[in-house]
Amino acid sequence: MFRNYITIAVRNLLKYKFYSILNVSGLAIGIATCLLILLFVQNELSYDKYNENADRIVRVVADFELGGNKFQAPSLGAPTGPSILADYPEVENQVRLRTGGNWFVKYGENTFKEDFVVFADSTFFSVFTIPLIKGNPEKVLTAPSSMVISKKMAEKYFGDEDPVGKTMRFDDREDYQVTGIFDKIPTNSHYKAEFIISLAGSRRSEEQFWLGNMQYVTYLLMNENADYKSLEAKFPGMIQKYIGPEIQKFLGKSLEEFEKGGGKTGFYLQPLTDIHLYSDLMDEIQPNSDIKYVIIFSAIALFILIIACINFMNLSTATSAGRAREVGIKKVLGSERRSLITQFLTESVVISVVATLLALIIVTFSLPYFNNLAGKELEFSILSNSQLLIGIISITLFIGVLAGSYPALFISAFRPVEVLKGKLKMGAKSGFLRSSLVVFQFSASIIMIICTTVVYNQLNYIQNKKLGFNKEQVLIINDAYILGDQVESFKEEVLQNTNVVSGTVSSFLPTESWRSGNGTFKDGVPDEKNITVMQSWRVDYDYVETLGMDIIEGRNFSKEFGSDSSAVILNETAAKFFGWEDPLGKIVGQFDSNEDATIVKYNVIGIVKNFHFESLRNTVGPVLFFLDRSTSKVAFRINTENTIQLISFVKERWNEFAPGQPFDYTFMDEEFTSMYNAEERIGKIFSVFAFLAILIGCLGLFGLAAFTAQQRTKEIGVRKVMGASVGGIVVLLSKEFVKLILVSFVIAAPVAYHYMNGWLEDFAFRTDVGLLTLAFAGLAALFIAILTVSYHAIKIAITNPIKSLRYE
Repeated sequence: MFRNYITIAVRNLLKYKFYSILNVSGLAIGIATCLLILLFVQNELSYDKYNENADRIVRVVADFELGGNKFQAPSLGAPTGPSILADYPEVENQVRLRTGGNWFVKYGENTFKEDFVVFADSTFFSVFTIPLIKGNPEKVLTAPSSMVISKKMAEKYFGDEDPVGKTMRFDDREDYQVTGIFDKIPTNSHYKAEFIISLAGSRRSEEQFWLGNMQYVTYLLMNENADYKSLEAKFPGMIQKYIGPEIQKFLGKSLEEFEKGGGKTGFYLQPLTDIHLYSDLMDEIQPNSDIKYVIIFSAIALFILIIACINFMNLSTATSAGRAREVGIKKVLGSERRSLITQFLTESVVISVVATLLALIIVTFSLPYFNNLAGKELEFSILSNSQLLIGIISITLFIGVLAGSYPALFISAFRPVEVLKGKLKMGAKSGFLRSSLVVFQFSASIIMIICTTVVYNQLNYIQNKKLGFNKEQVLIINDAYILGDQVESFKEEVLQNTNVVSGTVSSFLPTESWRSGNGTFKDGVPDEKNITVMQSWRVDYDYVETLGMDIIEGRNFSKEFGSDSSAVILNETAAKFFGWEDPLGKIVGQFDSNEDATIVKYNVIGIVKNFHFESLRNTVGPVLFFLDRSTSKVAFRINTENTIQLISFVKERWNEFAPGQPFDYTFMDEEFTSMYNAEERIGKIFSVFAFLAILIGCLGLFGLAAFTAQQRTKEIGVRKVMGASVGGIVVLLSKEFVKLILVSFVIAAPVAYHYMNGWLEDFAFRTDVGLLTLAFAGLAALFIAILTVSYHAIKIAITNPIKSLRYE
C-alpha cells in the first residue's frame, strides 16, 4: 500500500509540473535557509564547549564603581588568580591570560607581523583542552622565555624543520624558545592565539598590586561538584583582605568609608560557556556575539520555513478541485478517509524529501558565500554531525506533516456525490484560510524589509554623523614603535612631501588603537566621589591639528611653553565630571604607575570638543591628553587623490628607516568603518533573508494568481465581451491581493517598529524608525506583489474572449 502511495505521489508531481516546481523550489529555498541558520546557531551555541571541563571553568570579572561610573571588565590585577587559588580549596587551578597585541616575529631571514600573541601561566594546558602535537603540557610553559606555537605557525616559519628548541625574536628585542606545538585554537573559542608565551619570570606578573596593572584575564577551574556561586559569595572577605589595605593606602580611608561614600569594589564569576553570547564588557579579548542575534536568526529560520510551508498548503488547497473527481471515485469504491489522509500526507512527505535533497545541494554550494557573509568557518558534513543529521530528518518530516496536514484533511473531506455531479465549490472557508496565510507570509516579509532598512539607516547615520574629528584623508602607519628613536625623523621625512599636510605620533587614535584608563581626581585630592577612570592619552604637539579636533577653551600644547610637560587637555565630558565653571588653570591628579601612593598633578590648559573614540553605541566618555611620548602609530593628514603614489613614497621612507620590517598602513575612515563590522554584517544577512522570504512568498503568490486567473477565465471572457478594458480586468484580478498586502502592512508595521526601536536602544547615538521607513517597506512589498500577480492578470486580460468563453 505504501509503495502505491509513493507511485501516486510521483505521478502527481509529474502531472502538475507547474505547481510541483513552485512547491519544491519554495520548500527547497526555505529548507536551505533553515539549514544555513541552523549551522550558524549550532556554532554560536558551541563556543568554548570543546573544553573537557567547560562546565567547571569560570572567568573572574571586576565590578567597580567610581565617581558614579560603573566599570565591569575581565582585566584584573596580577595577584587575583593566584590569591584565589591559594585561599579557596574549591578552586582546583587557575590560569591568567594577557593579550600581547601586534608583534614583528623573526626567524632566520623571515619577519612577519603577527596579531594573535598571548601570554599565559604554565597551567594553560591544564585548564583548557588544547591538544599538543609536541611537548609535555605540564612543562612547556614552566621556564621563563618559553613558548608554544600553533601547527600553522610552525609550518609558516620552519617548514619541514623541527621548531622545538629553536629561538624566535619578537620586535627585535625579545627572544623566546619554542618548547611545544599545539594543533590550533578552535574557531569556536572566545579567544585566539597562534603564539602562547610563558608568564614565568615576568616581573609584572608577580606584582602584588590588585588595583594596578589590570591586564590579566583570569580563569578558575572549579573542583568537581563545587558551586561557583558559593565561591562568589565569599569574595567580600577577599576584598576586605587584599583591596581594603590598598584603598586605605591610596585614598586614606577604610573600605567601609569608601563604600559609604558611593564607591564599590567587587568581583563576580562568569561561566566560560556564557562569555561568547552573554558578555559585552570593557576590554574583552575578542569581540563577542550576542544571544539576541541567535534568537533573531532562529526566528527568521522558523518564519522562512513557515512561509515555505504556507506556499505548499495554499497551492495544494487551491488546486484541490483538480483532484476532486479522484477523491470522489475512491470514496465510492470504499476508500476510507483515513487512507486518503495517509495518501496525501505521503505525497507531502515525498515533496518534502525531494525539496530537502535539492536544499542540501543549495547549502553545499552556498555555504562559502554564507561563511563570508557571516564571518564564520562553518562546515557542512551530515555524516560527521549527528545533531545536524537529526535536524535535517526532523525538518523534512516536520515540513511534510505540517504542510500536508491541512490539504490532506481538506481534500479528503470532499463529498463524493457533489464531486461526481461537478457541483464542488471551494467555499469561503478555504478562501479565507488562503488569504490568512498570504497575510502571514507578507507580514513576515515586510517585517524583514523594515528591519533591513533600519539597520542600513543606522549605518548611514553613523557614517555621516559629525564625530568631533575629521576621519577623511588620514593615512595611518602602524607599528611605528619599531623605528625606536627614529620615529620623529621618519615623520619629518614624510612631511617633506607636498601632499602631506601634517603628521602626529601617538599610540592613541579615536579609531581602533590603544586605550589606557587611569583613576583621575579633582584638585589632585583623591576621594571616592570625585575620582573616576578616565582615558589618558599620550599625544604630541601636532595631534589636535592633524586629526581636525577643536579646542573650544584655552589652548593646545605648544613648544613655546616649557611647562606643558605637566599640562593636560580635557574633553568636555571630563570637564563636566569635575563640575568646574572655569576649568582653565585647575588641577587634576593621578596616581603614579608604581605601587606607592605618589600623586602626579597636572594643570588644565585647554578643553577639546567632545569626539567619538568608541562605538556610537556608547556615550562620549572622559578623555585626557598629556604631552608625552607614545610611538605605536604615525598619522598623516594628506591632500591628494593619487594615494597609491603617496603610499609608495611613504613605504620608501619606511624601508630607509626600518629595512626588512613589514610596512603596514590603513586609512582612518576604513578603521572607523571596521568598528561597525558586526552591524554591517547583520544588515547584509537581514537583506539576504528578507530577499529569500519575499522570493518564497512571491512563488506562492505567483501560483495563487495563476489559479485565480484559471478559475475566472470564463468570467473574464464575459466581461471583455461586455466591454471591459484590459486595465480594468488587471485591476479586478489584482485588487484582492493588494488588499491582503495592505492588511499585512497594518500587522507588520507596529511589530517591526517595536522591535527595531529596541535594537536601536543599544546605540547612544541613533536614527529612528520613521514613517518613511515604514512606508518604504509597505510600498516595496506592494510593488513586488503587484509585479508578481500582474503577469497572469495581463496574460488572461489580453486573451481573445472567444477562447475564454470556450474554456471548460
